[in-house]
Amino acid sequence: MTEIALLMCFFGLIILGAPIAIALGGSVIVTSLVFSPIPIEIIGQKLFANLDHVTLMAVPFFFFAAALMETGGMVHRLIQLANAMVGHWRGGLGLTTVGSCTLFAAISGSSPATVAAVGRILYPSLIKEGYTARYALGALVTSGSIGILIPPSIPMIIYGFVTETSVIRLFLAGVIPGLMYASGLMLMARWLARGQTHVTTKRLSWSQRWPVIRNALPSLTLPLFLLIGIYGLPAFDWHFWAYEGGAIFTPTEAAIMGCLLAFVVGKWWYRELTVRSAIASVIKTAPSVGMIFFITTNALLFAFFITKIGIPQAVTQYLLDLNLSKETFLMITNILLTIVGFFLEGVPTILMFVPVLFPAAMALGVDPVHLGIIVVLNIELGLVTPPVGLNLFVASGISGKPVDEVFRAALPWMAVTLVMLLLVTYIPSLSLYLPNLLMNG
Repeated sequence: MTEIALLMCFFGLIILGAPIAIALGGSVIVTSLVFSPIPIEIIGQKLFANLDHVTLMAVPFFFFAAALMETGGMVHRLIQLANAMVGHWRGGLGLTTVGSCTLFAAISGSSPATVAAVGRILYPSLIKEGYTARYALGALVTSGSIGILIPPSIPMIIYGFVTETSVIRLFLAGVIPGLMYASGLMLMARWLARGQTHVTTKRLSWSQRWPVIRNALPSLTLPLFLLIGIYGLPAFDWHFWAYEGGAIFTPTEAAIMGCLLAFVVGKWWYRELTVRSAIASVIKTAPSVGMIFFITTNALLFAFFITKIGIPQAVTQYLLDLNLSKETFLMITNILLTIVGFFLEGVPTILMFVPVLFPAAMALGVDPVHLGIIVVLNIELGLVTPPVGLNLFVASGISGKPVDEVFRAALPWMAVTLVMLLLVTYIPSLSLYLPNLLMNG
């Protein structure tokens, strides 16, 4: 009875138009007041305790680093670099879009932030160069979703926090699928460019490319710096210098260092960032960060409540009684998360459904890192599907086109996302090879 009351209250609040965070927390409070499965005092304690974790500190700092990169001119240099390398090919500016999103994703950790930062610069350029709005929107919306697959990734941080899985292993697991996804989108960009009357830029010689590369080098140091800091360097012993190997700092510390480096490069190298604009970046990112934390604390309360009343245990036992194979369970998981993605954003999806699915997955022998990458790819699908796909709304705001038109533009490109989801689901080595290789299994 408690379970039914909880779900009825949750969906009732959603139907009444309550924000997802209010629906999550409110349904727990109302159900507790009526049925008293846990003391009401515990709810208040859990709301504050849910945010008292160092891993979650990485979220606002990665958002802030992305904003500083955009304000400080780093995004513009990365786009120039990508265009200098592939702009002369058929669909060159489409390839530039994919490449720029991949480079920016290596710092931001957020898909909507990637679409916004790259799209504000490249969407007008794509239209100016003769690409259709449909092509430009499809390229931006789907390429932006790489932002949560290429490390660092905010959903991976949340997933690691909820399941107590190593965030560093999750980051490593996203590298190969992320690069494969980017390669698939580049192939799609070339294929869909057939028949487009776009302008093809002149192929640059290496002597002409070098100034662009040199100008972008400070921007490229940021993902390289984070890569070395999070994963470390091999051990060495050379004369008076010795290093035992291993990570230099945690993902949370990496986010803080990323902010610092973005500020230094933007202010003293490119000289486009000021203290005033940096403060404006903090103000601009604050609502997004506040929204994520508000959802997180209420979703964790919801997860705690359903665990307390035994829903994950019941689901696990039910699935085990069905004698499902691991492959069938993963297929059901994909179908469920795809449907959920139509209605929920990535963070609440992780916080609400992973606590239910995770125990069953572990009982069936699914690797927690493998499951994490599957969850992230399903979230990528949700980002480009209505009615709540954030990438669609960001691209709509940039272009002025209606959301349904943006979704239709993304449909052909979504084939790459679906293929990647199937490959990662049924070829675990794609996501597990690097973590097992670099972290001794």
